[in-house]
Amino acid sequence: MMTEAELEIMETLWAKGEPIYLGELLDVFNARTKKDWKKQTLNTFLFKMQQKNLVETVEGARFKKYLPAITREAYLEDVSKAFLDRNFGGSFAKMLTTLNGRGKTDEKEIEALKQVLKGWEQE
Repeated sequence: MMTEAELEIMETLWAKGEPIYLGELLDVFNARTKKDWKKQTLNTFLFKMQQKNLVETVEGARFKKYLPAITREAYLEDVSKAFLDRNFGGSFAKMLTTLNGRGKTDEKEIEALKQVLKGWEQE
């Protein structure tokens, strides 16, 4: 599980889509999040994220470049599964029942869910 700050860093890396130097990452991150982090702050987070296997480095011309070690899709899949397991015993149906609040589900929502389930059956 990522902290909120780690997720903001990862969102910046995912959006960039290619390895990025620390200085450039800092500029993009600060602009994107409206924060005013210093290099040392970002570097500390990146070091911890490397230990968690969230971020990788590659050697650049003079300095390391950073890139995500996990895709956004893989992260969302992991987080979603953990959420379902922790809160609903892994049951998607239990989650939907809870979210629905026992209220009436409209036909558009039912049809959209049927399409999702059809797609899962075909996989």
